[in-house]
Amino acid sequence: MPFRNLILGFLIRFVAVFGLLIFPSPALNELYGQGFRAVGNAVFARDDEKCVLYFEGHRQTQGFSAVDTRIIIGNRHLVDNNGKGPAAFLVLNTRSVGWLPTALTVALIVATPVPWRRRCWALLWGMLLINAFVLFSVAVYIWNESTTVSLVTLSPFWKEIADALEYTLVTQMGISFSIPVLVWITVLFRRKDVKTFALT
Repeated sequence: MPFRNLILGFLIRFVAVFGLLIFPSPALNELYGQGFRAVGNAVFARDDEKCVLYFEGHRQTQGFSAVDTRIIIGNRHLVDNNGKGPAAFLVLNTRSVGWLPTALTVALIVATPVPWRRRCWALLWGMLLINAFVLFSVAVYIWNESTTVSLVTLSPFWKEIADALEYTLVTQMGISFSIPVLVWITVLFRRKDVKTFALT
């Protein structure tokens, strides 16, 4: 098959799959948000003598983005005699932070013209890697914002690094597109594919 036809077929499949996955669906958004919060609590939640941290549903509109999740972080060592103390309230749009890179990874893998057996294995590894990236992004967010309730102490140098990481991983959207492309290339392509496509 001519290389041009392979590219055209890939693009048509990619647009169809990605468009279907990101099509606005309140039910899907709610289901993913619930799953995101459940995993977040399983991985990050704490309730000990010093720290309380948990994920909860939270509806809020911020500009063009709709927040659906809030992470609450508190330091029990700062609670006064009245049981009151400072807390950090971190908000997330799980669709942007989690579902968008996941959907992009799925669409890229499914649309690629390689045998389905390879695509299935690539989907398995791709989901593991992209969700590890999402968890890492959330971990950076929690780590950086924990400084506001004195659970973490960072030097000016490391605070600047943490702020930059939070902005890159959570605030702006570019990373949600670039990391899935890297995952796609890593889990699906082999060296011999370059020669195969070059000869088509």
